[in-house]
Amino acid sequence: MWKRKRWVPLAVLAFLLQLLLEAYAALHIRKLNMLPERYLYLAYGVLAGFAVLNFFLLFWGTGHGPGKRRRVRRIIAIILAICMGAGSVYVADVTGKISQTVTTVTETTTTLAAMEGVYVLSSDSAADIQAAADYSFGIMSDFDAENTQAAVSEISEVLGKQITTVSRPSAIENAAALYQGDIKAIILNEAYVSALTDTEDYADFETAAKLIYEVPVKKTVQKQTTEEAAEVAGVSSDSAASAAGDGSSGKSLGGIVSDVTEQSFVVYISGSDTRSAILDTSRSDVNILMVVNPRTRQILLLNTPRDYYVENPAGNWAYDKLTHCGIYGIDCSEKALENLYSVKINYYAQINFTGFETLIDAIGGVTVDSPEAFEAGGYSFTEGENTLNGKQALAFARERHAFAGGDNVRGQNQMRVIKAVISKITSDGGTVLLHYGEILDSLSGMFVTDMNSDDISALVKMQLNDMSSWNVESYAVTGTGGMDTTYSMPGYSLYVMYQNPDMVTKATDLIDKVESGVILTDGDVAG
Repeated sequence: MWKRKRWVPLAVLAFLLQLLLEAYAALHIRKLNMLPERYLYLAYGVLAGFAVLNFFLLFWGTGHGPGKRRRVRRIIAIILAICMGAGSVYVADVTGKISQTVTTVTETTTTLAAMEGVYVLSSDSAADIQAAADYSFGIMSDFDAENTQAAVSEISEVLGKQITTVSRPSAIENAAALYQGDIKAIILNEAYVSALTDTEDYADFETAAKLIYEVPVKKTVQKQTTEEAAEVAGVSSDSAASAAGDGSSGKSLGGIVSDVTEQSFVVYISGSDTRSAILDTSRSDVNILMVVNPRTRQILLLNTPRDYYVENPAGNWAYDKLTHCGIYGIDCSEKALENLYSVKINYYAQINFTGFETLIDAIGGVTVDSPEAFEAGGYSFTEGENTLNGKQALAFARERHAFAGGDNVRGQNQMRVIKAVISKITSDGGTVLLHYGEILDSLSGMFVTDMNSDDISALVKMQLNDMSSWNVESYAVTGTGGMDTTYSMPGYSLYVMYQNPDMVTKATDLIDKVESGVILTDGDVAG
């Protein structure tokens, strides 16, 4: 084996395989488009260096020198070739998975538009949909018509017969009919169940009624680039930015920023109040605008309370609680906030409670500075710094009953957690960023964003390039509590928070300052 005649073909084969696998890895690293140029060239240099080293180990002095020394060198060369080949395959596999994960999250996706449920009274003997086959099913006529009809069609198919339906205007009327025994079953979007429990008469709905069947209604969303959106609209990209939506599904034209590393942009962070491993349409309990200026490294986190009394785009701009807008989709919440602050939201990022826990654990936990000590979810939080895992961070961010300020303090704590996440990502030497594909993969089904893969990669590359710190300031609007009617629960007064016009105006001014390049101070966001 070690004779020149047999060794040279083996050496050539080993070297060529090493070169091919290293080139394969280099192509995947390049395709990932995440590493800054200096790191990219460093990676290329390492691969090339090992190739050159192994060339000399394999071929230098193949016919000269002591046999024993030559054999040792060749053994080392073969081992190195195997290690570099295996390492190259591993790198290519990891970078390929990261690219695939980001592509899956950001390209055409099938999303859960609604989870429709069939409810009967808890005392009803029916335990499944077959047992309720001969029931008449109450449905809403004024809300959620498309999803309801999809559910009716599937239930009819499952039962092998067309079910009988009775229409009533809203969830309130259907719940009343169920409670009074006028009807034995209702088909209701599960997002409306949470809204029902906010009412005095149906606060016990989740115990008074039971769920016997679920119908997931899905839709496919095609995400467009700015150029594609403008082309469809027949306008320029700049003109598209001013196009307003009508509350239907789909991104408003022109919302996409051409260069997220140079231009300011606004991300709507929505926290769904579901705990399932699937992100479905539901009320939005977290409503934070993240205004980002990449040139000045300034971020403004702006919180709007879930009960804020705003105009609902889905209801022809009738007033509603902000959290209810989430029932009609992420677009509806976006447009409501755009209207409130006279701002253009460029992207959204939506996550549910289960995904929130997963995210915090995936980045290794966060350190949150609490202004006061309190207890929540079985955990005790001290005044000052608290190092939190996923479950602890969720308990910290969800608690409101422990504070005199209630939901206002909860919103501020949610922004403290987000600020801690940003700090962790931007101050750990890039360790978290280098694993962002794995993090997104762990959030599969619980996280969705309409930011495209190129934008995400560009931001990661920008941060890895200099690891600059960011100035993060937060501001929360508040208002006055009261009882009023809402679009989503007509004819019934619910608790709402009336807007404070001065605070809304100040929030709008802060957004304008960040976008124009002003560096905010604590004084700017005080009060």
